[in-house]
Amino acid sequence: MTQPALSSPSPVDPSVAIAQLASQLRWHRRLLAVFGLVLAAGIIAFAVQESQASGGTARFDELTVQRLTVAGPDGVRRYILSHDMPKVPFAGREWERTVPPGMAGLVMLDPKGNEVGGYAASDSHAMLSLDYRDHPLEAVVLGTGKADDGSQAAQILLKQPPTGPAVDMDAVDRGAKKAAQGSADPNDPDVRELKRHYAMQSVRVALAATPKTAALVLSDAQGRERILLRVDEHDDPAIVVLGPDGKEIARFPEAKK
Repeated sequence: MTQPALSSPSPVDPSVAIAQLASQLRWHRRLLAVFGLVLAAGIIAFAVQESQASGGTARFDELTVQRLTVAGPDGVRRYILSHDMPKVPFAGREWERTVPPGMAGLVMLDPKGNEVGGYAASDSHAMLSLDYRDHPLEAVVLGTGKADDGSQAAQILLKQPPTGPAVDMDAVDRGAKKAAQGSADPNDPDVRELKRHYAMQSVRVALAATPKTAALVLSDAQGRERILLRVDEHDDPAIVVLGPDGKEIARFPEAKK
C-alpha cells in the first residue's frame, strides 16, 4: 500500500509566533496564580482543621520569626519579642530608646498597652527590668556587662519611685528637641517637664560587683551618694558616709595612712 504524501511545512510569520508564545505565557501565569491561591487556601483550611481538632491550639516543634507579638482578645499588645529592641510603647505612642547595637529584646506591657518591663541582650550587655506603673520609669534593673578589655561586671539598681502627676511624654519629647537645638529655656514648660522626668530617674540603691571590687551604694532622693559599703581592689572593706556635697564625713574603719 502506498503511503499518502506528506505536505511540506508552510513558512510561519515570526511576529505571529511571538504573539502566540506571549499568549501562552500569560495563560500559564494565570494558571499558576490560580494554583497558588488554591494551595494557600488548602494550607489555611488544613491548619484551621488541625487547630479545631486540637481544641483551638496548634503545636510546632520550631518556629523562626524576626518579631512576635502577643495580644489579648481586645487587640492590646501584651508581649513583644523582637530580634532588634522594640521602641518604648507608652501612652498610645512608641518612643525611641537608646540601646547598644545588636540588642534583641522582650517587652512586657500592661492592659493599657504601656511598657512595664522587659529583657534585653546583646554581645556585651544583658538586662532585666521592671517598671513603675503609669510612668515610663524603671523601678528595678538587673544587668551584666562586658568591657572592651574582656572584664565583666554585674549590678542591681533600685530607682527612685515616682511622685507627682504622670509624666507628659509629649512635653518631654518637645523639651528634648528644644534642648538638642540649643533653645532650652528653663522657664519653658516642655523643658521643665524634661528636667522633671530626668530627675525622677535617679538611682537610690546600687549593688555592683567587678573582678576586683564589690560595693553597695545608698543615695538620697536627689541621687547623691550618701553611704558606701565596699570592698576595694586590695580586699580592704570600708563603710563611708558622705555629705550632700559629696565630701566624706565618716568612715569605718579609718583610712590607712
